[in-house]
Amino acid sequence: MAEPHPSTDIIGTLSSDLKGKRIVLALCGSVAVLKSVGLARLLMRHGAEIIPVMSAAAAGLISPQLLHWATGRKPILELTGDVEHVCFAGNTKTKADLLLIAPATANTVGKIACGIDDTPVTTFATTALGEGIPIVLVPSMHEPMFYHPAVRENLARLRSWGVSVLAPRMEEGKAKIPDEETILKEVKIRLHSPHGDRFLEGERILVTTGRTVEYLDSVRVISNNSSGKMGAAVAEAAQKAGAEVTMIAGKTACRLPDNVRIIKTETADQMAAAVETELKENKYDRIIAAAAVGDWKPEVSVQGKIPTHGTGSLTVTLVPTVKILDRMREQSPESQITAFRALPQADEALLRKDAVKRMEKARADFIAVNDVSAPGCGFETDTNRLLIISADGTVSDTGFVSKTEAAVFLLKRIADQ
Repeated sequence: MAEPHPSTDIIGTLSSDLKGKRIVLALCGSVAVLKSVGLARLLMRHGAEIIPVMSAAAAGLISPQLLHWATGRKPILELTGDVEHVCFAGNTKTKADLLLIAPATANTVGKIACGIDDTPVTTFATTALGEGIPIVLVPSMHEPMFYHPAVRENLARLRSWGVSVLAPRMEEGKAKIPDEETILKEVKIRLHSPHGDRFLEGERILVTTGRTVEYLDSVRVISNNSSGKMGAAVAEAAQKAGAEVTMIAGKTACRLPDNVRIIKTETADQMAAAVETELKENKYDRIIAAAAVGDWKPEVSVQGKIPTHGTGSLTVTLVPTVKILDRMREQSPESQITAFRALPQADEALLRKDAVKRMEKARADFIAVNDVSAPGCGFETDTNRLLIISADGTVSDTGFVSKTEAAVFLLKRIADQ
């Protein structure tokens, strides 16, 4: 019997979260492959067994010997008579629990989306998709490539098949892979989902997102700093989980998800009208009200531009805007409603007290609240920490995570009820 490879002595040294899990780590020809060794070691430290697979392009960037050392297994560089893709991704007792493609190039993304098998990585992907093995794909490429229409369509197609696609970090003109901890968290989500990967299959979900604006005159507005990233993350996660999603969006400073029906609005009145129409014409299983609707609007909006020279001070009378959230229960009595609440400089006790009061006023089933003044949790950030409170008083904490992870956590929490 062969002795265990010395490098496997790190397995489980940080946690047993992935104990007993076999993960195929597939590497493509991106320079981000340099980070794959550290990723493999991190997964092992949390208990996973790693099966490395490399394309020829990946093997040209880092030595297969390095990956052998890192994982304790010789990487699969070609398919042989051992039919490695069937052994680890097919309908066998030795199949892996998850296929992680990190990094994934635009070339490989396109091939997988079109069912092309000309590298070990793409053949593993085809086999895993056919077998229903969860797949996490981590794109890495130059920014213009990531935004190429074909690449966007290919990623959307893979998402529609249940593939988890991690959003890259846009830095220095490149779509870079997220940090190792972010990838680890996504792996854990895919491996430990109590509902499976399509836990919202067949549901219809309405999501409001973005900020509203109220016009002082034809060019100036009153608004807030919401980017719409949290609502966009919720809509994308719901679509990936199998739901048919409609998004009513105010002003946003983020890319809105693919394969989601989007209704654009600007003012609170416009968003209220869009919500009312949707709930009158369509039945929704769940409503997630993540939009940052402004509380005030000018009593009078001036046509044209208010002069700025020689006029002295300007006095504006503000009146309340429509409370969209408070109308939703009457407009859609059978829908599950999740509200959002943002407060600055609030301790947890105040957050909970205020959130419960707002949830009860709206007759919502859940409310997600956060302190927008906390570092990394405010408007326009890519991270967040939500306290999710249910009508029965149960409180769940997402912890400090990416907004994508917070969205998945929220959806799985509300899907439990």
